Amino acid sequence: MAPELQHDLQLTPAGFGALSSCFFLAFGAAQIAVGVAFDRFGVGFPTRFLLALGVASATLLACAPNGPTAMLAQAGLGLACAPVFMGLMHYASEQLSPQRYASFINRANAVGMLGALCATAPLGWAVHTVGWRPIIGVAALCMALACLGVWRTVHDKGHAHAQQESVATALRSSTRLLNMPALWTLIPLCMAMAAGTTFRNAWGGPYLASVFGLHAGPRGLALAVLSVGAFCAAMALPWLVRLLSMRETVLGWSCATVVAGMALAAWPGAGLVGNVALLTMLGTLGVLHPLVMSHGRLLLSPEMRGRGLGILNTFVFLGSALTSWTFGLIADAGQRANTSATTIYAQIFACATVLAAVGVLTYALSPRMPRS
Repeated sequence: MAPELQHDLQLTPAGFGALSSCFFLAFGAAQIAVGVAFDRFGVGFPTRFLLALGVASATLLACAPNGPTAMLAQAGLGLACAPVFMGLMHYASEQLSPQRYASFINRANAVGMLGALCATAPLGWAVHTVGWRPIIGVAALCMALACLGVWRTVHDKGHAHAQQESVATALRSSTRLLNMPALWTLIPLCMAMAAGTTFRNAWGGPYLASVFGLHAGPRGLALAVLSVGAFCAAMALPWLVRLLSMRETVLGWSCATVVAGMALAAWPGAGLVGNVALLTMLGTLGVLHPLVMSHGRLLLSPEMRGRGLGILNTFVFLGSALTSWTFGLIADAGQRANTSATTIYAQIFACATVLAAVGVLTYALSPRMPRS
């Protein structure tokens, strides 16, 4: 629905990039604080509080009359979504062994892809039929149900050691985690995941509309292929981890996504079918998120896992915010220079590929982990 939303809110490409970035900036900025809250209070209380904020933010977005109001709502949604997947990872890390943890998180991630699938072809058809505002209203209702579910079922408590720390001490201990060299072999890949997810979440629609002239329904169908590909990748990764190892799986898969990005940068308008296939492969870079988080979890002591995963997640969504914003700047500059859409997206794909390649190269220096 990106082109329709951009039109209704009268946003330039740079403005749309900023709108998308508001979600990810708020999401990323909240991760350390949410991690500290998980260590102190458990997962349940912070999650239901922020999901309630999300209900209000989604309602505001559905009624937004202009870009600034929509950006405020997007920031609220970013805060609301900040504890969701990290909360699942933190809660599972308290309940499961390292061997079961990675497989469980990957399966949960695959189930989450079903939501992403609903945001493609079904969303495209719904936007074409009733517009995007009622759909955001339905999303607000779904978030309210999720909040109710967390309130009814998740009643964990934090660690006694973390509860004895002051908030300032907890935040200082979180920032000291950045002194761990091993984490810095993971952080660039955390940021690089946006090179794939940004196209599935925000820029895939404008690409397909600008280069191939697809309307909302066909765009949604094409983006559904990306979500199905991500779902299949998420289901395949646990099998590959058992066959190879966590580290080798991440390295091999991310190298394949870099190759797909290079092909898209070289031939961004070659053909719809082939380019959607390449875009699907590039998009699966984000599916490595649970494996990289699992790798990071093994580097952290139990009482520091919430804030440690929060730091890694901060960089995941900081990468998403910066990538979406940068893509918007590239598109805006190209339009002002009367550059063709094909050339603009060649530059965008080249930027994404460089980001992914840097992430792969630094992850190659990461500590080797035992086979699970």
